Amino acid sequence: MKHSPMISAARLALAGVAALALAAGCKKAPAPAAEKPAAGPAAAPAAKAPAAAPAAAPAAAADAAVKAPENDPLKNGWSLPPRGTAAKEGDRAYVLTQGKDRSYGSTTAVYHLFAHDVGEVKGDVITVKELGGGSFKITGLFLIPAGTENASDLKAGDMVLAEWASSLKHATVTKVDGDKITVRYTDLPDSWGEDKIVAVKTAREVTKQKEGLQPGSFAIAMDEGKAREVLLVSESGDKWLVRRFEGRVAAYPAKDLKALPLKPALKAGQTVLVPWVGMMYKGKVKKVTGTRVEVLVEGIATKDPIVTSLGQVATEVPKDDAAAAPAAAEPKKGKGK
Repeated sequence: MKHSPMISAARLALAGVAALALAAGCKKAPAPAAEKPAAGPAAAPAAKAPAAAPAAAPAAAADAAVKAPENDPLKNGWSLPPRGTAAKEGDRAYVLTQGKDRSYGSTTAVYHLFAHDVGEVKGDVITVKELGGGSFKITGLFLIPAGTENASDLKAGDMVLAEWASSLKHATVTKVDGDKITVRYTDLPDSWGEDKIVAVKTAREVTKQKEGLQPGSFAIAMDEGKAREVLLVSESGDKWLVRRFEGRVAAYPAKDLKALPLKPALKAGQTVLVPWVGMMYKGKVKKVTGTRVEVLVEGIATKDPIVTSLGQVATEVPKDDAAAAPAAAEPKKGKGK
């Protein structure tokens, strides 16, 4: 079929336009290169990467919070001067602490006595090894030296301090066999089985008690006209740092303290002072079985005998001492240990 020159010309013109459009399209193909400016801003942050460092600041702040400055071991809330210790590096000792807090500024916190290994001893500053690793520094005010040089230094019947789950407890020695010392705890519940109140210990876990005001022993503290049972921790000048029944720590003048005898001679019907929820009450001995003592006390919120142990019974009872009488304000539940 023949085409007219006019149509052919039109087709050629259209073809030319298409060719130009195609050519123009080919020239625009490198358009991605025109996006290079966009790559500039993207690269800019990389160049300023150091500016991102502040993002690590919170982590650093957290570390700083965890690694707080060490507390001054020579300062305490009771304003007592520091003191050294008879304990040596490698010895065992009971250390007064409040949970994970290793400071001693609070006079109202609850403190516990747990056994630790002693590290470096330098004057009044003692390094104590943590049970799970690490260490902290204290003064001898908050430490009771523990352990016995040789198991042979002990014999059946001795009153001792003995570790129980790393805490300080009181016990009596029932047997010594070579380097093995069998003890029976005196301040654990009577309802517990023999497997819990009888244990075999090593010499470094057992500390022989002595009569008088001694670390780890019990005493009576006259507190605002009332007789309170306390556990002696350390002597500081004319005062003693003590731990009370509820775990609070206080400082009492030595003149206000009366040591509780370790092995008083007791008999049924005898008038004594015994502890009940931290205070001392007047009562009459009902029965003595080994180291356990049952005492009937009138005027308190229990008709059952108070069951306690030797080392916590006072035989010297003031005749006209109001502190030895039951106090209506005292808690109405619980038994003395």
